[in-house]
Amino acid sequence: MEYLKQSLLHDGNCTRTIPLDLLVEIFLLLPTKSLIRFQSVSKLWFYAIRSKIFVDLILTRSKARPRLLLSLGGHGSKEGFIFSAPEHDNNDDEKSSTVMARYHMNNLEPGYFLDSGSVNGFFLGVVPGICVCNPINVYNPTTGQIVKLPEVRTNGRKMYARLGYDPVDDQYKVLCVVMARSKAKCWQPEHLVCTVSSSSQKQEWRKIENTTGGNYHSVYGETCIDGALYYGAGKSRIVKFNVRSEKIEFIKTPQESQISTTYHHSTLINYKGKLGGVDYHCTENSMTLWVLEDAEKQEWSSMTCDLPSTWKDLLGFYVRSKGVSHTGELMVFYPGVKPPKPFSVCYYDFNKMSIRKVEIQGMVDGDFRRIHGIGEQTDMSILYFTSHIENIRFL
Repeated sequence: MEYLKQSLLHDGNCTRTIPLDLLVEIFLLLPTKSLIRFQSVSKLWFYAIRSKIFVDLILTRSKARPRLLLSLGGHGSKEGFIFSAPEHDNNDDEKSSTVMARYHMNNLEPGYFLDSGSVNGFFLGVVPGICVCNPINVYNPTTGQIVKLPEVRTNGRKMYARLGYDPVDDQYKVLCVVMARSKAKCWQPEHLVCTVSSSSQKQEWRKIENTTGGNYHSVYGETCIDGALYYGAGKSRIVKFNVRSEKIEFIKTPQESQISTTYHHSTLINYKGKLGGVDYHCTENSMTLWVLEDAEKQEWSSMTCDLPSTWKDLLGFYVRSKGVSHTGELMVFYPGVKPPKPFSVCYYDFNKMSIRKVEIQGMVDGDFRRIHGIGEQTDMSILYFTSHIENIRFL
């Protein structure tokens, strides 16, 4: 804080009537949406809000009260809407509660699709499908900033993009995996890395070597933990990408698990700072939590939980999960959103083996549909769902 104060006091063109320390304390009480607007009030306010120290303070505050990021789309339409909602805190006295969603942006950009989880408030948007050149954008829904990355020349091959963060050098990087469309063609995947920056001159795709020599044909899910990006690579294998060193290695998963293929009923998660995964056994109405206890020895622990009888009554049979809350509860949802029923998320506590339901209002109600010209009976669905924190940083 003292560094921020000294650096701003040297700006002789600024006049103020409120002491800087008090001004910063006031800023910390404001919602992030207001902070973005208040940058235009004066040069002093602009530099105070944009300073790294203040941005880090906001990030620390946001981590203490994280949100959910949701992408809502219409049936049979490429149009999408980005919302966020409070990640409801656990309260033993409340088995059902309600939160209100906040609308951020419409459809990212035409043709783009939310393709990876939120990393410190940023996420990726890609143009899906087989293209000669695949555009990739990095979005910050809090600030509205969009960073356009150089196009990736795939020449008809499949492309997967994932976002990672290096906390040591404070850098965001995108890993792009390009591979053959057919499993019959045993081409080794091509790995490209781009460091994210608002300056287009600094951005370029660099090819990195996979010294492990391992081939794989698909990319499933993702989670970024302490500078390492993880994603599934088919049966019994997870790729670990060190964001700082840009090295790739493989992690073996238990053969009886499905977490490395992350079908709709499985997911990779950050479980209390460790790599984890969840298998949901539909026919048995149970769930298995896998946790990588020793990364060097690649040893996993597991815990299987019988789900409460109310599970299917709350959500139905076809459910998905994209991670855990900051308190370690698994967040599960049914992707279909049919009026007039509100969208709901269930939180499952592995330790207490208890479940609670939270309704998220403001996404499919009459006012939102009327504003955006969506019919009252038009079915909507959750295209993407992930844990999220607000970040006022501009890349």
